[in-house]
Amino acid sequence: MVYSHVNNGIFEVFATSSFDFAVCPHCGHIAYTVHDKRCQPYKHLPIWGMATVIMLEKKRYVCGCDPEHPFDESFDFIRRYQRSTIPYEKHVFELTHKNTIKNVSNIEGISESTCQRIYNYYAKKHLEAVAPEPLRFLGIDDIATRKGHNYDTVIYNQETGKIVAALSGRKKDDVISYLMTLPEEVRLGIKAVSMDMSRSYCYSILECLPNAKPVIDRFHISQQFHQCVDDARKHIQNHIRKHGKKDEVFKIRWALLKNIEDLNDSEYDNLMDAFANYRQLEELHYLKEEFRIFFKLRTREKALTFLEYYKGLLTEYDIPELRRFIRTIENWLPYILNYYDYPISNGTTEGNNHKVKNIKRRAYGYRNRSNWELRLKYEFECA
Repeated sequence: MVYSHVNNGIFEVFATSSFDFAVCPHCGHIAYTVHDKRCQPYKHLPIWGMATVIMLEKKRYVCGCDPEHPFDESFDFIRRYQRSTIPYEKHVFELTHKNTIKNVSNIEGISESTCQRIYNYYAKKHLEAVAPEPLRFLGIDDIATRKGHNYDTVIYNQETGKIVAALSGRKKDDVISYLMTLPEEVRLGIKAVSMDMSRSYCYSILECLPNAKPVIDRFHISQQFHQCVDDARKHIQNHIRKHGKKDEVFKIRWALLKNIEDLNDSEYDNLMDAFANYRQLEELHYLKEEFRIFFKLRTREKALTFLEYYKGLLTEYDIPELRRFIRTIENWLPYILNYYDYPISNGTTEGNNHKVKNIKRRAYGYRNRSNWELRLKYEFECA
């Protein structure tokens, strides 16, 4: 039975069950004895543009299997212990996707805790229904959680771009403690992991994933090399400036780091003028351009031959800042060459890190870590 009226702009629907029995949740038998009745309000989707509340008469029944504990009759459109209908909860859940809990709370006029509970329930329900993905190629990287030295570790599935795990911290023990929770067949099935030059990540992979090869991301190789080139440029410029000739090498930083074919006329002229006066800058630029050959090589043998040649070249020119790069090559050579067995990189990982940061910024940060991890996994699953 249903009837309704409007009360202070709120559309109230009064309803009661048409059945005079209920199924006992304990024994499964039908119970006819009503213990008591009460009327409870449930927030529902708007009707005719007005806020709507369903005033539902709920009965409690008594079953012979346990007369001391009456039970509520159940309804398909509400969840137990909730004060809103399932259609309304799904509406709230849709609003929370790509939106903040606080904004949805203000729009709907419900508390933030209620809104968060609705989001958590349906997000978990969705994730639990998703079949586990096979893990063969992973990407691992750190991401700053707040200003200062506070970092999380995020692990991605390289084949799908989805988040596998978001870990607190980036130390070796943090990563190992997660990897060892994976089933043995999953750990044995992982073939390669793309990463930056992090010893903690590398040692964690070698210790926990016996069949996986660490692959040093090629972007980070280039980034490390360009940092060494820039440090050498600073050293040379600082020496020149001490002799009062600042204008001769002014504004060449980006021109020196850019590919020669990408320079505009002004940058090219500034660079040539600097080279004409300072041979060290020209040598530095030559070494930087020469290293670009490495990224065009397609076999392990050619890459190894080139790196040996290039180490000799850096030794010959003897620029102190670039000697650091020789040590980098020597320390990470096996993992640099693993790229030719498994050509994966952190390109997808770095792009996903940008998405993670945007999710965090959208909510101005998260105090509750479980809410943060759930939001990440759900949004990446639905991307």
